[in-house]
Amino acid sequence: MGRLKAASPVVVVNTAKQFLEAARDPKTVSFLDNKTLEVVGSVAHVALPGPIIVICNEPLQTAVGWLQPHPWIAHVMSATMLEHPIVEEHLENVLTTLTAGGPPRLLDWLGPSVAGRRVRLTHSSKRVARLERMGEFFESKAVSPRTTQLLRDAAEELLTNAFYDAPVAAGAMKKPVSRTQDIALPDDSACDLAYGCREDLAIVRVRDPFGSLSRRRLVEVLSRCARTDMKVEVDETMGGAGLGMWRIFSGASFVGISVVKSQHTEVLVGIAKRATPGPRPFAFHLFFREDGKRRFWKLSDEETSKPSINKSMVIVAKSK
Repeated sequence: MGRLKAASPVVVVNTAKQFLEAARDPKTVSFLDNKTLEVVGSVAHVALPGPIIVICNEPLQTAVGWLQPHPWIAHVMSATMLEHPIVEEHLENVLTTLTAGGPPRLLDWLGPSVAGRRVRLTHSSKRVARLERMGEFFESKAVSPRTTQLLRDAAEELLTNAFYDAPVAAGAMKKPVSRTQDIALPDDSACDLAYGCREDLAIVRVRDPFGSLSRRRLVEVLSRCARTDMKVEVDETMGGAGLGMWRIFSGASFVGISVVKSQHTEVLVGIAKRATPGPRPFAFHLFFREDGKRRFWKLSDEETSKPSINKSMVIVAKSK
């Protein structure tokens, strides 16, 4: 971290009391370690004006366990991440996003050296062929088979969520439908898939037009799957146990999630191509905004009478 350039003075404190009393404004980014988190987290009236990044010496399961009792935690980085070669750029991207205001532009985190593809998918039935092409792309760029599989699994999970779970949560469909049913979205509301790599990093990013993922839902899913006994209970309301999202967090070097309610859900998954000694580094960053302008969805009348595998369920946006 020594190469990072601070945009403003850095203040180092040694106690929780000093941390709480330190001068800050909404653009001041604070860093907490495990020990300080225990003290600060026990203070019920904590309401710091700026964002907080928790540096974690514990495994991912422990970090996920902090999210439910501490709703102000949105950014966590493992201590091992601080020693990884990608940390300089990653932390700079995060700090720039946190201090810029407005919805984050996660694709800006990739930088100009990433080579890749960006496509818009309007039909869920097209995702399998696209995932095949994505795998071929990573193979042509000498991405390892394991990393390629992790990215493909992540893309499959995110696209499935975008086409099948997100419309239900947004009210476009009254109940979940079979994954074999083709879902069609308007051209101007297509799912946006991007993937690419450079010498040290490979990524996949999916953005859907619904903005229906809530922090509560995400935390429930991750907390359920983070149980150390791994006796995961299936959640019948959304067609699964949430293991897919847990696998994304477990396999990624970093995950960024940006949700503007009723406008979009965007997930960026990055996997470092170079392994480092010791525990696997990880980081996750959650950006949830409730101020999105509401969008109304419906199923096209002529397509909804008797849905079948041979006919698309067409979801359209409407205004009121």
